[in-house]
Amino acid sequence: MQLTDGQMAAFERDGYLFLPELFSPEEIAVLMGDMPRIWGMHRPEVLRADDGEVRACLAMERYSEPFRRLLSHPRLLEPALQILDGPVYAHQYKVIPKEPFGKLDFPWHQDFASWHAHDGMPAPQAMNFALFMDEVTEFNGPICFIPGSHRDGRMAAEAEPLPGATPLLTLSPEDVSCLAGTNGIVAPKGPSGSGVFFHGCLAHASAPNISPWTRHIVYLTCNRVDNAITRPTRPDYYANRDFTPLELLGDDCLLELARETDAAE
Repeated sequence: MQLTDGQMAAFERDGYLFLPELFSPEEIAVLMGDMPRIWGMHRPEVLRADDGEVRACLAMERYSEPFRRLLSHPRLLEPALQILDGPVYAHQYKVIPKEPFGKLDFPWHQDFASWHAHDGMPAPQAMNFALFMDEVTEFNGPICFIPGSHRDGRMAAEAEPLPGATPLLTLSPEDVSCLAGTNGIVAPKGPSGSGVFFHGCLAHASAPNISPWTRHIVYLTCNRVDNAITRPTRPDYYANRDFTPLELLGDDCLLELARETDAAE
């Protein structure tokens, strides 16, 4: 799947691109169908806060066939190759769940600040893809962006502890106020299957889920192979040490898995 010239221009201008209903309900069902098994696992990649709330599940390609296939899906990978203009590998791959009435939030930050500080990523030649596995509304903790903030590059940040995760390098209220005063704040919302590509230096945050509905989002960080990390300080499920370029699968790779499952039953 190739982005149009207009979509590429929008990404360069705003630092993000929202594509509603990028994946079908049948494809999302394949992914969601494996979630109960994954959340029941007791392994280091499944992160929990002290109160037991699940905070993240990382490196799912190691133990989930649906998510292994999603990692190389052309609707995800081809735009990343186009935007980053070179072969990419998966620096980080995770599901972040926000349970109903949960406490999980993320203060304002730029992801590249943490990739650089924690992992030794040389340059912001990396980007994120977020896939909505539930409908995202204004009530269940949507991702909020400051459009155009990626053009300011990596900004000063302070490490802030996060329960059940590594510290996050966060932006100061003064810098956020300045950025938002100039560019405003947006929060892409839409049905499950919608996707967002966003720049590694784009300022973003999310509040807790105050609704009675779940909000699961898959995040993939694609990094250019020639921008591989140099001094990782975190476990490899946070910062992948395998820099092998991702290879495209067929566009029907998730539906093919659904057909295989139906046939087996």
